[in-house]
Amino acid sequence: MAVPAGTGRSKASQRAVQGSKGSGGPHGKHGKERFRVDLTNYHADCDANYLRLCKLLPELANHQSWSYRMPHGTLEVTVLERSRYTTEVCLRTAPQNSGANEHGWLTPPPITVRLYHDARMAEVVAVDGQGPIGGNGLNFSYPNPAMHNEDERQQVNRFLSEWLAHCLANGRAEVELPFRGSPT
Repeated sequence: MAVPAGTGRSKASQRAVQGSKGSGGPHGKHGKERFRVDLTNYHADCDANYLRLCKLLPELANHQSWSYRMPHGTLEVTVLERSRYTTEVCLRTAPQNSGANEHGWLTPPPITVRLYHDARMAEVVAVDGQGPIGGNGLNFSYPNPAMHNEDERQQVNRFLSEWLAHCLANGRAEVELPFRGSPT
């Protein structure tokens, strides 16, 4: 760790700081810096996901499912569970019957999202039925049985944020209009 001139540290303390890189302190094995969650960005993604989902899911308290026509398929959102302060929804895409996306190539996996209404945040809790995302965040070792990265939660929540922005920009609601017959 280089210390700029004039910082008030002696050369002995500079050597002590440099020598602590590989043992204990903020660094892990082999001098690699330990992973730290960027809570500001993580919470910003979860806040944005909540707002985007509220736009995509009007009247959330009264409806069970929504469907949006996308350029290469249909986004289907279904409520899985409701409680006083949370709602859990599943977002999945169904490819159109024509084109390159016919067999689901590049189709996003089903994503389960929990909306925390009191905190106004939405967090991915499972991808393709596999959860919790990123394990418990403690005693992380790689490789691990699920092959999760240290920042797995941040990655899937950022992916959801980008995917929801795409859905809002390109999705068209599929609405059934009631037909009352001809006027008399």
